[in-house]
Amino acid sequence: MPELPEVEFCARRLREWTTGRRIVDAQAQAGPPLRDLTPEAFAVGLRDRRIDGVERLGKQLFVRLDGDATLLVHLGMTGKFVREHRDAADRAGERARLALDDGRSLRFVDPRRFGRLRLLATPDVPLHPEIASLGEDALAVCARPGGLAAILRGRRPIKVALMDQSVLAGVGNIYASEALFAAGISPDAPAGSLTPDRADALALHLRACMLESLEREKDSEIAYLHEGGAENPFRIYGRKGEPCPACGDPVRRVEHAGRGTYFCPRCQT
Repeated sequence: MPELPEVEFCARRLREWTTGRRIVDAQAQAGPPLRDLTPEAFAVGLRDRRIDGVERLGKQLFVRLDGDATLLVHLGMTGKFVREHRDAADRAGERARLALDDGRSLRFVDPRRFGRLRLLATPDVPLHPEIASLGEDALAVCARPGGLAAILRGRRPIKVALMDQSVLAGVGNIYASEALFAAGISPDAPAGSLTPDRADALALHLRACMLESLEREKDSEIAYLHEGGAENPFRIYGRKGEPCPACGDPVRRVEHAGRGTYFCPRCQT
C-alpha cells in the first residue's frame, strides 16, 4: 500500500508532467475510484482546466486546477499515475485518463479499485472529512526536535499510534515497522511510555527510512511489492521467518489494528 514516500514520489512526478498543462479531455470508468462523481461529471469538471500545481499532505494528493477547483486523490492500495502517449493502448487496471495539451495522457491505474478521485471547490478541501481529520504531515513532525514526543500519548501500542492518520499523517504499516526496528523499540510499547530521547530517536529513524525509500524510486512510476519482479528493499517488513539482519533470530509477524507487524523480539525491547 502506498505510504508517504510513494505518494510524495507520485506528487513529484505529477508536478514534472503536468504543471502548466491544460486538460483537453477527461474520461473515467463508473464506480471506484470515482466516489461521488459520475464519469460525465468527472469529464465536464476537468475538461479545459489548467493544472496549476500538485501538493501533498500525508497520503493525500491535491491537484490544483484553475477556476478554484482541486482534484483530491488517494492512491488506495494499488493506485498510481502513469504517463503515456495519447494514442497508447489502455493499461491493465486503468480507471481514468486525462488527455493533456502536450500530446500525452495521464492514466490513473488502480487494479483493486481502492483509490479515490474527488473533484472539490478549492475552499472546501480543508473541510472535507478526509482532510479535516488528518494530523500534521509525518515528515514535518519528525524534522522538528521534540515533535513526535509531543503527540505520543496513552497506553495503546506505539505501532498503532504511528499509523493513526489523525495523529501523524502519512505513516502506514511498512514504515512504522521499519522505524521501530531501526530504533530498537517493541511495537507493543505503550505510545506514552517513550522517553523524549527515545521518541526523538524514533522520529529520526522514521524520517530517515521514509527519505531513503523515496530516493529508491527512480523510474517514472511507483513499483509496489506485490507487482511481478519487484524486490523487497526493506530490512524487516515482509520478512517473517527470515534471520533478523541485526541478531540472526527469526523475524516474527503479529497483527496490530488488523495490519501485519514485522519485528525482532530480541532487538526490539
